[in-house]
Amino acid sequence: MREQRIEGYWYSKYSPEYPMPIANILSDKEAEEIYNLIRKKEENANKVLYRGWSCSRITGESLGNAEYSTNEWSWPGDFSEHYVLKHKVKPTDDFLKYIGYKK
Repeated sequence: MREQRIEGYWYSKYSPEYPMPIANILSDKEAEEIYNLIRKKEENANKVLYRGWSCSRITGESLGNAEYSTNEWSWPGDFSEHYVLKHKVKPTDDFLKYIGYKK
């Protein structure tokens, strides 16, 4: 069995090993297509709600408290809408392959 991988978890003082998100990498069209593919994966993923809220590493605003996971990947509930669609943060190439994105 493969180890579960993570996507969309960002740097904080508690998790300094994670990267900072970089906004405005994707075009509007790319962001929308990737957003839709992630949402499609979320339809069949496990959704877990946690106490407390995550904080945007781009704007500082409070976000959600959900996490989606499959046997292969795990990502925050606000990843697709806030980071990909709104701020055009590009997911890793491995995650793009997982969701079926073809450029």
